[in-house]
Amino acid sequence: MSIAGKLSAIPGAIPADAPSKTFGPSENEKPPSLHTCSVCGKDFPYASKLQRHLRTHSGERPFPCSMCEKRFPEKGLLMIHERVHTGEKPFPCTFCEKRFASQGELRLHRRTHTGERPYHCSICLKSFSHCHKMSALQIHMRIHSGEKPYRCTLCGKQFTQKGQLKGHYKVHTGEKPFSCPDCGKSFAHSGAMNRHRLTHTGERPYHCSVCDRSFNQSGRLREHEKIHLGEKFDCPECEKSFTRASSLKNHFRLHTGERPYGCDICGRGFSRSQSLRLHRRKHEQIQTEEESAFNMRNDDFSHSDDNSPINMCITDKKDG
Repeated sequence: MSIAGKLSAIPGAIPADAPSKTFGPSENEKPPSLHTCSVCGKDFPYASKLQRHLRTHSGERPFPCSMCEKRFPEKGLLMIHERVHTGEKPFPCTFCEKRFASQGELRLHRRTHTGERPYHCSICLKSFSHCHKMSALQIHMRIHSGEKPYRCTLCGKQFTQKGQLKGHYKVHTGEKPFSCPDCGKSFAHSGAMNRHRLTHTGERPYHCSVCDRSFNQSGRLREHEKIHLGEKFDCPECEKSFTRASSLKNHFRLHTGERPYGCDICGRGFSRSQSLRLHRRKHEQIQTEEESAFNMRNDDFSHSDDNSPINMCITDKKDG
């Protein structure tokens, strides 16, 4: 008996000459029905996925953590969170020795090695490595929208980031916990100290891609690049225009009369910080001159001639 004949004799066996069965929907078959969210219209292939998605609208969090008070909309998110308590980090980075509690954290971390920045600002095309709630992209978008949700309770100044507000409070408290190891100058923020240290090293790590100029601060490079782009900042009060937003801000104070930089010695106000620095040097120069004059008078008195009329008079009285 042939092999085909032997196979046909087996109960349930498919005959060798039977047409082959194709898997998946045929041309006449409809694809499986999609499950559509009634709130936002998003489609899901499974009802279970739609159910999980609906919790993003309702705010339902049916999975509580047994070790703290947090709750989660999905069991998988709860399992990832529990690793915070257990310290479990099962996902290692293949580039370095770091480990992570979730694949998502590992995926974001790997971009620090690969340089991948797949998310772009739709307005200025600046790129970012990740995009989720309170990500760098979300915060960056506030620059364009002008949104500043964090307000200082002492002076009313507003900020785009919570960290900026926290750092701003040091202006009111006078706290400067970061000291330059080279000269001892103190700063309220570590970033300001690091930028200051470049003045000691002479390092200018930010290079213009168009010309050969380099800068010690990324902000100064960004302002410089606007010169190549031809971007202008126009004054709404007069016809002047500027290549830097900071220059326009300083100029606009000529119209408003604002003088936010005050001298703590004489109280005089200035519209620009550079003008205040130059003014302070005059006080320092006067103080130096007065100290020099005082020291000279003391030196003259201590080295005066013993035969001077004053000393002779004192000596005569002692002798008498």
